[in-house]
Amino acid sequence: MKTILPWILAVAFAACAGTFYFSKSSTDAALAKAREEAQQAETLRTQLDESQKQVASQTEEIDSMHKQNEELLRLRNEVRQLNDQKQQLTKQLEASQSQAERSQAEMQQVQARVADNAKAMAEQQILQMKQNQAVVNTCINNLRLLDGAKQQWALENHKSPDAVPTPQDLVSFFPNNLLPVCPGGGRYTLNAVSNAPTCSIPGHVLQ
Repeated sequence: MKTILPWILAVAFAACAGTFYFSKSSTDAALAKAREEAQQAETLRTQLDESQKQVASQTEEIDSMHKQNEELLRLRNEVRQLNDQKQQLTKQLEASQSQAERSQAEMQQVQARVADNAKAMAEQQILQMKQNQAVVNTCINNLRLLDGAKQQWALENHKSPDAVPTPQDLVSFFPNNLLPVCPGGGRYTLNAVSNAPTCSIPGHVLQ
């Protein structure tokens, strides 16, 4: 019995030592595996953080792109509105220029008509003045003829300077026995021999 007991104890000790060794080896393996998994988890966490940062950055870029697109759309809309306004202003300007050209043409026509009318009136006035002067000259010449006939009548009939002849006294001194008449419609007054005959129209005066 005494001889076997030490062997039993040795076997038991060896078994305990083996168990402890295998248990420690399992624990070390488990710890190593846990450390590896923890490291992988940390790596995954780091990758996740990086992914989240990338997602956040991309989200910001997308938001920025949305804002830029909205700004671009707004600017395009403003450009379209400005183009529409430009076209309207161009049409208004063309209409105004066309109206101005028509107005200028009408003004030139009016000015031309006024100038023509003024020229015609001036020519008419000049013609009228010439006609009036011709009438005056003819009337004065008639008065001169009447005065000459009156002087000839007084000389042939020995009349005094105060004598006043009648139209019948002077008709024989004119062709066809007709006394001259004023072309302007005036009425002649023979007056005395010493006075020149006169016309009823002002300005028809024998000088």
